[in-house]
Amino acid sequence: MPACPWASPAQSTPRPDNSAQLLTQWRYGSWTACSVSCGKGKRARYVSCRDAQGGVADESHCVHLPRPPETSSCFSPCGQWRSGEWSPCSVTCGVGRLTRQVVCSNYHQPVGESFCDPDEKPATEQECNPYGYPQDPGRHPGHSSWNVPSADNQWRTGPWGACSSTCAGGFQRRVVVCQDADGRSNSYCDERVKPAESKSCDSGPCPLWNYGVWGECTLTCGGGRRTRLVVCQRPNGQRLNDYNCDVLDKPPNMEQCNLQPCPGSASWHRRPWKPCSVTCGRGTKQREIACVYQNQTKIEEEHCSHLPRPRTQKACRARGCPTWKANRWKECSVTCGVGVQNRDVYCRLKGTGWVREDLCDGHQRPAVVRPCQIAECSHYTWVAGEWEECNATCGEGVRSRKLGCMGPGMTSVQDDYCEPSSRPPSHQPCKGAPCHYMWITAEWSQCSASCGVGYQQRIVSCSVTPSSQAVRPYTAAQSSSASTHCPEPHPPGTRPCLLRDCLHTTYWKVGPWSKCSQTCGAGVMERRVECLTSKGQPSKHCRPSERPESQAACQERECQLFASCREVQMRQGVKIDGEYYLKVKSRILQIYCAEMQTDFPKEYVTLRSGQTDNYSEVYGHRLLNPFECPYNGSRRQDCDCRNDYSAAGYTLFHKVRLDLSSLRIMITDLQFSQTLLGRPVPFATAGDCYSAAKCPQVGEILVHSPRKKAALCPLFPLSICLCL
Repeated sequence: MPACPWASPAQSTPRPDNSAQLLTQWRYGSWTACSVSCGKGKRARYVSCRDAQGGVADESHCVHLPRPPETSSCFSPCGQWRSGEWSPCSVTCGVGRLTRQVVCSNYHQPVGESFCDPDEKPATEQECNPYGYPQDPGRHPGHSSWNVPSADNQWRTGPWGACSSTCAGGFQRRVVVCQDADGRSNSYCDERVKPAESKSCDSGPCPLWNYGVWGECTLTCGGGRRTRLVVCQRPNGQRLNDYNCDVLDKPPNMEQCNLQPCPGSASWHRRPWKPCSVTCGRGTKQREIACVYQNQTKIEEEHCSHLPRPRTQKACRARGCPTWKANRWKECSVTCGVGVQNRDVYCRLKGTGWVREDLCDGHQRPAVVRPCQIAECSHYTWVAGEWEECNATCGEGVRSRKLGCMGPGMTSVQDDYCEPSSRPPSHQPCKGAPCHYMWITAEWSQCSASCGVGYQQRIVSCSVTPSSQAVRPYTAAQSSSASTHCPEPHPPGTRPCLLRDCLHTTYWKVGPWSKCSQTCGAGVMERRVECLTSKGQPSKHCRPSERPESQAACQERECQLFASCREVQMRQGVKIDGEYYLKVKSRILQIYCAEMQTDFPKEYVTLRSGQTDNYSEVYGHRLLNPFECPYNGSRRQDCDCRNDYSAAGYTLFHKVRLDLSSLRIMITDLQFSQTLLGRPVPFATAGDCYSAAKCPQVGEILVHSPRKKAALCPLFPLSICLCL
């Protein structure tokens, strides 16, 4: 298309004022920054359809107008052009050519020419005169000039910079320095001949928008459109891209025309789409439509029945919705029968993670609990015996009964099979007739001195006398401070004594009795007995036959014994593992109570001998010829054997667990054991695969009980009963 003839601003075609007639038009904002800091990139801008009041209208109302582009390419130079020195002139007379190398560089490193602005690339060739200089008399090859070539100090100029304006005039600057013959800067040049540092430049007039006349309207009524040519041009008619002119001042190239309504015409009027029906996920948009005349008067819809009815609903998509996330089900709460399983459920948004639960649909929340059944449970129940008599003949006491766990067929099993929470109580308080308290005195002891004045002692205790019952010593089961119940005065426990006057110079002197060695049950109390002279010096001349006793039996009170570690824990509130005396099968045994911090403590028997004296062993060596016996019936590690028996092991035992109901050792309990070699070997178990011949086996078990020591070999397996 030929360029439009240039017209001065005063002669340009005037812009018609069609603002009153334009119902809708495209509006666009400024371009964004280039997507790259250098090189070729993209830029964008906002484009919208606006009504006459400037409000945002549906884009369908602007379809009669060409839509401005929303994106365009952009270029930012990444490097700078650098020029080499001019070559000598190609001729010695007349007009020749100078050449030089021009490269694109970034921080003095050569890069591709696409990184520099092609419009600013310096020339690589230039005409020259016979003297080898460019035709521009103001420049020297290599962008430098010497103004006074014969002087020692000369002005030197750099190349002219770019024009400060791309159009309508501007200025250029260059560097001017004074240098000596060695190229060092100084200030001894003649200022009168100093070259100019700036000069004016003119890149030509700026381009302007130029437009032609409007074409014919597309419709004679009912609203048509007409167009015209709008271009960016220089005054000489050169056509440029639109971005060389001010986009905001661009005249419209399209407008509506013949807006008067056609006789009997009707059309559908479309309102803008409403927001999406959902804030996340897939939804719908709604809009209203109406049948109107050209003057926007609303009429009945049947007048538009000959026209396609616009849609009033369309699909839309918002941001992603948070969803419920369920973890794996945890283990069933029971090992048999019907139980429950739990799992963690939380609300999660993709890309964000855990969010508030109210953001998810509560009706779609997965279940967090479900029933589970692994296997049918065997029926085990607690069976309680009859209550025994109260342990107190008067006052408050405790009575007990036996409990047992019964399996199918009412067979007795270990208590672990029954549910601990349903275990019936094995003890309950009881109350007898009121107690009567009285002082009980024992016989006086021997006089502490065989001659002269000494003293005697006797045991004085407060005892209880139940009604119609025999008198028995007061026990701690009734009170911890018995003497407070007995009447005053307290009978004396000591009195002076005189057997005879001392005829010898030596005598036996005794000290006071010590406390009883046991706080309950039978014990021993002691006192110091020594032979002294009349002056209090130790002597060996006292009569042995007259020596007073230094020990005597004593009993503070009857001992309160319990039948299990659980009973010790419940009755005395003890939660420390250790040795305790228990009454088992009418015998008083020293039992080690373990796991006293739990609801199910365990009973163990401590093996008193050394750690190496209680062990079980399965021998690992096997003869290569399994049908021969070992040498002299003994095991030898230097035999013709291989040591690859997978069940071999050597385990030391410090304590063994005791089942109080059956008095059997639980041989597989390894809590207080130490396996020094191979696999753990149960207590009282021994064996080997040393030889298949009929000869003695060599696996060993050595058990030391508190009252019996036995080396048992070669039984496998072996069950033992400890002699306690």
